[in-house]
Amino acid sequence: MTDWTPVIIGIVLTIIIGLIGIFVPFLGILAPIIGGFVAAYMAGGDYKDGAVNGGIAGAFGGALLGFVLLGAFTAFIGGLALGFIIGLILGIIGGTIGILVKGR
Repeated sequence: MTDWTPVIIGIVLTIIIGLIGIFVPFLGILAPIIGGFVAAYMAGGDYKDGAVNGGIAGAFGGALLGFVLLGAFTAFIGGLALGFIIGLILGIIGGTIGILVKGR
């Protein structure tokens, strides 16, 4: 089940880290992983819950980042879709890692 407070915190964290990633190389690509990790770690649950919470946090945070950052280079809808897909994949990875760490 999705716990929205950790997911919203993960989304905000993804956006903040992604914007800082403009100036720090490779930090932008880690933003959805970190946001998904934090969302899943805070929400707890099993692997499925971690993947869902992390995926939601990474997808929406990545979509907003893609819209803002990639929109200047692509169509705004293309940046939104690309950010959503990449954020979803990386958020699921971060969410799974968050559950693994919390389980130990």
